[in-house]
Amino acid sequence: MGFSREALIAALLFWVIGLGLQAWRSHVLLASYDQGIFQQVLWNSLRGHPFESTLSSQLSTNVIHGGEAPALGYARLGQHFTPTLLLWAPLLALIGAAALPLVQVTLIAAAGLLLHRLASSGLPIRTANWITYGFFCGNALVGPTLGNFTDLCQLPFAVFALMLGLLERRSWLILTAALLIPLIREDTGILLVAVGLWMLLRERVRWPLAIALIAWGGGWMLLVTSQIMPLFSDDNSKRFMVENFGQYLTADKADGASSLSMVRQALGQPLTLLKELIDPPGQTILYLLGHALPFLFVPLISLDAWVLAGPSLLGLFLAQGSNDPLSITIRYTLLVVPGFSLGTVFWWQRRSVAPPGPRTRLAWGAALALSLVLTISSNPHRSLSFLIPDSVQPWVYSTPLAQWRHGQAAREVLSMIPADASVSANTNLVPLLARREVAVRYPYNTSYIDRHQVERSVDWIAIDLDWLERYAVAFRGDWKALQRIREDLPQQLDTFKVQALKDGVVVLQRDGAIQSNLHKAVSDRLQRPLPRDPRNR
Repeated sequence: MGFSREALIAALLFWVIGLGLQAWRSHVLLASYDQGIFQQVLWNSLRGHPFESTLSSQLSTNVIHGGEAPALGYARLGQHFTPTLLLWAPLLALIGAAALPLVQVTLIAAAGLLLHRLASSGLPIRTANWITYGFFCGNALVGPTLGNFTDLCQLPFAVFALMLGLLERRSWLILTAALLIPLIREDTGILLVAVGLWMLLRERVRWPLAIALIAWGGGWMLLVTSQIMPLFSDDNSKRFMVENFGQYLTADKADGASSLSMVRQALGQPLTLLKELIDPPGQTILYLLGHALPFLFVPLISLDAWVLAGPSLLGLFLAQGSNDPLSITIRYTLLVVPGFSLGTVFWWQRRSVAPPGPRTRLAWGAALALSLVLTISSNPHRSLSFLIPDSVQPWVYSTPLAQWRHGQAAREVLSMIPADASVSANTNLVPLLARREVAVRYPYNTSYIDRHQVERSVDWIAIDLDWLERYAVAFRGDWKALQRIREDLPQQLDTFKVQALKDGVVVLQRDGAIQSNLHKAVSDRLQRPLPRDPRNR
């Protein structure tokens, strides 16, 4: 069965708007660090150094906890095991930085059409259309789609493809999807476990296949996190397990913990588990409501939805971290969206009711409108900053023209940095400079360890002072970065000479030519009063 005209229009609108906003984010420097990491990983992979990234090395336990410089030769697979990422390397070689936003938005739009195909096979077209609208209007989907590239953007399409294969008994599709899902990221095998549990509930006659999916998904997660990832680095055990599940660790956290060790220690603390599962209750409830709203809250009363999304929800509810696992607009929601979407489809199929009537359509339309309003008002990943201020108190807003011109100015001054030179850049400039062997984040590092284990200084530094000054008045992360730059850069000017300055974007070269007027302009700018710490407002 094909797609309805309404579903195709919804997918096309989502694709066009999504790509347009991603193009805007890229030009006005709203794409940030993760976007640079993925570009560098694929760029290095194309050049015979698979999964290597100095940007990713900067997030390693050796750098964060050990105080080392980022290292050439560091493979990101010790942080996140993402083999399917290499599928998109040829596209990066073909069209450059535009490849990752194109992949992300296209895969999500295609997933919506696959969901429509699944729904229309057992439901009236009108009902399938409304479920598709709910998928595309969900804050939990729109938010991550408009953010930096994430490997989890592959997950909804892969899960829906697996379910299509199961329902239509297409062995090749089942095998392909089941093979690829755990390879998207080290934790995505949990979706195979969920699908296997659902099959034991709804299709018990196929229990051998259900057990196989559970064994492959769960077994691979344990194998990769406890045996394979440690071959590359200690980051999963000494950083991510501690940061995300440190509240359950009873041993010295500095020693880290494997996934199996963490599970054993957590199960030995049932009261702590129960507390983490429901705390904070208000945020947990709002998170579930945010997922369910565009589906008219059906997932909350669908057993299928709870079985298919439950394992992922359990992991998110029990986790902690600097990136709030219960934020409705970040990448982790993509672990939950497939289960809630499919649960909605199966709830309607089991009800065997007529298409939504006028009152239901009115209520559903209101839910979709509210979901979109909440999404827009949240300004996910600052992607709507041309329309919505980044902060109201204090006021932080730049006109679209000012943002556009700033992006042009940044590209103009950055163009003087040679393509093969090593560089340190602050966060919003990283994606523009990531496709090279050595890139690190300023102001945290200006050196790196080469392949001979010798620490070397970078050749260039690029800083967007205008960006930091603009946002430091309201956002503490930007304030802390600006504070450190004001402390460090004056001393670094003895070694790094200013080569360009335009609209607050500064480019410096190690042992470069002295340009007195530019040096004075930067020095004067660094003497400006530091904004008040936003935490103290």
